[in-house]
Amino acid sequence: MGAPARGLTSDAFVKLRSDLVGSTKLFAVVSMLLGVAAIALPYFFGTLAVLVLGGVMLASGIASLLFVIDVRKQGLPVSVFGPWAQIIAGVVVLFWPQLALWLVALLLGGGLILSGIIGLAALRDAGVVNPPLLRKLGLWASILLGVLLIAMGALGSAMLLGLVLGVALISGGIQQWREAELLS
Repeated sequence: MGAPARGLTSDAFVKLRSDLVGSTKLFAVVSMLLGVAAIALPYFFGTLAVLVLGGVMLASGIASLLFVIDVRKQGLPVSVFGPWAQIIAGVVVLFWPQLALWLVALLLGGGLILSGIIGLAALRDAGVVNPPLLRKLGLWASILLGVLLIAMGALGSAMLLGLVLGVALISGGIQQWREAELLS
């Protein structure tokens, strides 16, 4: 495909490229299998995603707090409120993921409801005599899905997160496979 890098023989270059293609295809298959598992078990993977987020928030808060303490030792007046808020939020999410999932359901559901209501009001205010049926159906579906998401609460948002994660993993795996095919 390309010229071998300086210092590599042609055979070593071909073997290196072959190894890279093989590992890329392996990661692609693992990603697609994890995506299928996330779609099959959306509640588990959605909760797992929130727990990972809580761990990242906690680690980031600790790192920020250590940085702020070091900066304060140098005489600069820096607030420790942000790092402590991040640490507390990370601990709460780690020990009570259902709260975070419920808040996600409330915010996403509320956003869907508002989006549908504002879209319907805009159609009415625009004075369109016969608005497209699919547009109206989409706006009403947005309202209904928002109400459903809020009604389902933490379970609904965990399932939604799991499904979105599954689709993202599958599409990422397909893209990795295509890139590996281009290299081989």
